[in-house]
Amino acid sequence: MTSVFDPRATSASDSEPLRDYSAFGGVLRSELEFPELGVAPESARPDWTLRVDRADPPQCALTFVGERHVRQERYELSRFPGGFRLVYSHAGTFDISGDGASIVWYHRSEWAPELVRSIVLGPAISLALELAGFLCLHGSAVAIDGTAVAFVGPKHFGKSTLATALTTAGARLVGDDLLVVSPGQPATVRPGVGSVRLWADMAATLPLGSVCDTLIPGVKTTVTGFTDEALAVTPTPLSAIYVLSPVAKEATTGVAWRELLAPSNATIALAHQTKLPASLVGLRAAGSQLKAAAAVAATVPVWTLHAVRDVARLGPLVRQIIDWSCVE
Repeated sequence: MTSVFDPRATSASDSEPLRDYSAFGGVLRSELEFPELGVAPESARPDWTLRVDRADPPQCALTFVGERHVRQERYELSRFPGGFRLVYSHAGTFDISGDGASIVWYHRSEWAPELVRSIVLGPAISLALELAGFLCLHGSAVAIDGTAVAFVGPKHFGKSTLATALTTAGARLVGDDLLVVSPGQPATVRPGVGSVRLWADMAATLPLGSVCDTLIPGVKTTVTGFTDEALAVTPTPLSAIYVLSPVAKEATTGVAWRELLAPSNATIALAHQTKLPASLVGLRAAGSQLKAAAAVAATVPVWTLHAVRDVARLGPLVRQIIDWSCVE
């Protein structure tokens, strides 16, 4: 039976112990509880350490790098000697060391734990990973027959819904919201967070009970506690990337169609779907992202997926994607 997690229990306190979690192919050692993450093996060494500091952020010389606005939300990234400072209007200040190994969140009681966790597992750790040479895409992915199929696109394009629906149909969830891609021969995607965030109505619609056991209410419902059989836990070769282009259900009686992008267009499309946009990280980092996107596009087919947004046609859409994956 699916249980409901109480998010009020995740606030940091003075006596919070350090916990080791598995995430993005590594280990996050944290003073903040992450109920959506699996526990790391006892012998594992941390790749990243998250500390909670209840003091004000220290005064230091800051060099502005960039900013991003999403409706009422605002991100600002600055550089300081030895690292970066990410300020998020709805979740406070995060200092990230120059090697990406250390993250410090300056705690304020008014910040919702759900938002703090999403920033740590989104922009903050994306910056740490890109410092290590990975390409971080805003997307979701599943593994079908041992290879990964990724879905990228802006917010509210249905990435999480599609990945979750495929998981309930027998695929393995690779990750949601942040995809960590290693360019190479072949390009691979690291296992991400074993949870997805869905709007409440979609969480109530999908048959989640067969693949997971915990729902965490919030702005969106966090669906976690996935079974071992429903999760991909090792780096998985990428067989296809779909750039989502939703179609209104009134526009066609079909389910979906796709168009293969030329490598140059695929590179641009992937560069537009990075988790950290150029406006935030600056031109130098954006150039590195473009180079990584080109390396991925050279080895992985990138398609535009025109998918009809209709819950009644979600099942046939899932079967169509599985069929495409089985013949490639």
